[in-house]
Amino acid sequence: MRTRGVPPSLIFRLIARVWTRGVPPSLIFRLIARVSPPLVVLLIASPASAATGLLARMADVNPNLHAFTATMHANVVMKSFPFLSAALTGTYYHKEPDKTKVVFTSGVPLIASQFDKLYAHIESPSQWESVYDVKIVSDDGAVTAFRLVPKKHGNVERIDAKVDDKTATVTSMRWADDNGGYAEMTNHYGTVDGNTVVTSQTGHVEEPGYVADITSTIDHYAINPDLADSVFSEQ
Repeated sequence: MRTRGVPPSLIFRLIARVWTRGVPPSLIFRLIARVSPPLVVLLIASPASAATGLLARMADVNPNLHAFTATMHANVVMKSFPFLSAALTGTYYHKEPDKTKVVFTSGVPLIASQFDKLYAHIESPSQWESVYDVKIVSDDGAVTAFRLVPKKHGNVERIDAKVDDKTATVTSMRWADDNGGYAEMTNHYGTVDGNTVVTSQTGHVEEPGYVADITSTIDHYAINPDLADSVFSEQ
């Protein structure tokens, strides 16, 4: 972008110089407005508009996917007492816009109950702005890092999510709990009936008295089944 013959690189060097010399921000913006009005709009609007634009793309990744069921196979290795390893198998249910549930049908019940709690905190990107205060932490041109702070206080203090700028998919999430614990998960994607879906995950959980590594695969997707809301009620 060039305005009135002033290259953007020169404008930014000018900003840096006057800012470090204690010039009031209001004066800096008036100066920029004289030489490059579009740059003022860019500086003020970019973070919010970038977040909104990427969130819209994320919400539109699978426009024809309204619900699914899938089979989840999870291998959990506990790094804390009782140092158990378990292979879990269960059904993963999802219904737009905000219902997710995993029901494990085999494996060690104690481990299954801990692992299944993680999925209750995975909100669809279309719901982020209604559930969280959303802020972009960084964007290197390939990956955008979001900070999500729940609007309603609960066990989760914040979530750090990374999104692939090109595909608009969530590549990883890290949940920080108010008790000092955390869980993190990395997603790997594939295509089923033209829809982009998670096909495998790796993760790590550290909670008071519970530390574990997790790997999982998700397959046998059924796209857009008729799922009653009662499926997602607490049992």
